[in-house]
Amino acid sequence: MVKGRKKLQKKQKQSKILVLGIGNILLRDEGIGIKVIEELKKLELPKNVELLDGATLGLSILNFLEKYDKVIVVDAVKGGNEPGTIYKFDLYEFIDDFNFPLTLSSMHDFDFIYAVKKIGREFYKLPEKIIVIGVEPENIDLGLELSEKIKKVIPKVVKAVVEELKN
Repeated sequence: MVKGRKKLQKKQKQSKILVLGIGNILLRDEGIGIKVIEELKKLELPKNVELLDGATLGLSILNFLEKYDKVIVVDAVKGGNEPGTIYKFDLYEFIDDFNFPLTLSSMHDFDFIYAVKKIGREFYKLPEKIIVIGVEPENIDLGLELSEKIKKVIPKVVKAVVEELKN
């Protein structure tokens, strides 16, 4: 090294990550994704992480995914287990693996999984990785409050999201 010169270091590009909460806060536990985003906003997250309350945006939500390398989706997921069960899976594995050990049913008129599978891959440049962190709802009746059982799992879901940000 020549005296007075600094060694050039390659600057590693940091992945752009989106944490997307989807759901309808008017249907109690169906709003879990939105409530988790509210909690994440209270934390100091890395600069490469953005949070989005996707509510019930429908297909237009796919437009928001294109500029990210990774997306973490938080949503209510009906998998047939006990309310409060937390699911975590790679969306592409779920879509592509006919033997995937989890069967899901959509909680929305707009089905995010179906949109990615049938429309997203065809017409959008989707992120390399989409991880879903879902919570089995207990009550999806009209109302603004999460059920007590689902309220209690919010810290665990927030922790799962923060852990996933490290991967």
